[in-house]
Amino acid sequence: MTVRQALIYAREKLEAAQQHGLHPDLTPALDAAVLLAFHLGVSRSYLAAHDDLECDGVLDSFYKSVSKRSMGYPVAYLTGVKEFWGRPFSVSPATLIPKPDTETLIERALHIIPDTPPFCVLDVCTGSGCIAITLKAEKQHIQCVATDISNPALDIARTNAQTLLQSPNAIRFIQGDLRQGLPKNEGTFDLVVSNPPYVPSLIAKHLLNDGRSEPLLALDGGSDGLDLVRSLIDHLPQVVKQGGKVLIETGEYNAQQASEYLNLKGFTDIVIHADLSGQERVVEGSWK
Repeated sequence: MTVRQALIYAREKLEAAQQHGLHPDLTPALDAAVLLAFHLGVSRSYLAAHDDLECDGVLDSFYKSVSKRSMGYPVAYLTGVKEFWGRPFSVSPATLIPKPDTETLIERALHIIPDTPPFCVLDVCTGSGCIAITLKAEKQHIQCVATDISNPALDIARTNAQTLLQSPNAIRFIQGDLRQGLPKNEGTFDLVVSNPPYVPSLIAKHLLNDGRSEPLLALDGGSDGLDLVRSLIDHLPQVVKQGGKVLIETGEYNAQQASEYLNLKGFTDIVIHADLSGQERVVEGSWK
């Protein structure tokens, strides 16, 4: 079977699944091309230029991937990679898949971080490490600590640091539950960034009904989505320097409530930043 024939088969299968309406994020032609390129070990541009290439040797594995994708399983988990801020991050079902919305937080953080040291950053709920690693790659002079409750997620983050920063020690990764506090032996930080679980429980469980298989632990923020956000804010005064900043990804569910809680806990200069789609996405505050 040629590449052209394999892509037609995959596209039609994915289109049929899409028409049932269970997996609205399917993009049949793109998904088919990404998966076949992955299994052949070539780029999509190479695939497009060689659509008469025989691909019988990878058909079994390709068909299995297409079948999983038709049931909503993410392309990123099938290929093990998701691009974020122009870099290929390894991902697994132990981590959330980095989302373009989170680049809103990156943009604001890069605006805050000066071009000269010293400057210390704490990333809470690091997951795949996409925030901490991106900030360290763009601003190499910063000192960075990253935490997560999940050891499997931290393993992925360390792998990404090794691959993308050429050093597993460029960032200090610490396992910890933010509900029990933030790192107390690492000094204080000029900037704390976090993409904590912030989706209300009922919505989080509904989202996972589409087969995406992302970890509920990394999505579920409690009944109003703010359980972990409130815990984070409660502990921030212990680790943020005077005059330091905090950036928390929340979202359209509860950005306003998160900003009000920051204000209640003594933070000032509170601003909500919208993402590219215009949704309230990142809450910023200053510790005076």
